Amino acid sequence: MSSRVIGGRDTEGVVLVEIGDRVSVLTFNRPGVGNAVTPEVIAQLSRAVQRLREWAAATPVAAAVVVTGAGNRAFVSGADLRYLESVESPEEMGSFSQTMQEALAELEDLPVPVIAALEGPALGGGTEVAWACDLRVMARNAYLSFKYARVGVVPGWGGCRRLVSLVGRSRALLLMATAAEVSAEEAFRLGLVNRVVEPGEALAAARGWAEEMAAFAPLSVRELKRLLRHAASADREASAAEETLAFVRLWASEDHKEGLRSLSERRVPRFQGR
Repeated sequence: MSSRVIGGRDTEGVVLVEIGDRVSVLTFNRPGVGNAVTPEVIAQLSRAVQRLREWAAATPVAAAVVVTGAGNRAFVSGADLRYLESVESPEEMGSFSQTMQEALAELEDLPVPVIAALEGPALGGGTEVAWACDLRVMARNAYLSFKYARVGVVPGWGGCRRLVSLVGRSRALLLMATAAEVSAEEAFRLGLVNRVVEPGEALAAARGWAEEMAAFAPLSVRELKRLLRHAASADREASAAEETLAFVRLWASEDHKEGLRSLSERRVPRFQGR
């Protein structure tokens, strides 16, 4: 089942959104500077994520969001160096950090899976954007750069917590304290990305995963994302109780009934997100 563009496709701006019926795409759109981040990028990112949240709330069959960067120079190259050179106070830099943390938290909290498509390298803060997504597809010629210590800083967009959740504290420290540059194959081995594809195929592969999810019951996919996030931070009893509540709720859904009917009638299910 292929997703159609229903809400229009942005053509201008430093962050673009393409709204589909089941799959939507968010694009960092500063290809000439490696999709580097400025305060204006953060403001547009926050507005774009709000649009996606409204889409997911209003569209029961909404299944997934794909995040990518325009061009292949970089997925996201971190903070814009010219902007950083213009900052005049610690307060301004603190605001830059906090507003991007908030925007990425909003992206992370979308109720549908978010899939990053890395056609180019993710540099510094660009890796932090990737970690805010649920899944990551990476082109074979791309790489990840952790060169915070090389320029005398640390992650400022929530990267420490998310990286530890992916690879553990010791490995996260090793990657960042040695200013590591990690190839796509090594990133896959470490669990930093979920799939490596040939150059130019990351976006198509991410869309393919999104369309695959769109073929299944939307309520189940959303609940799976929520329950797995809850399980990562909850104790056993709390996680078990939350699973039972979700299981009973979905057992009574129309999609569950449709799934059972489709099995007995040997046909493709027609899920409606109800």
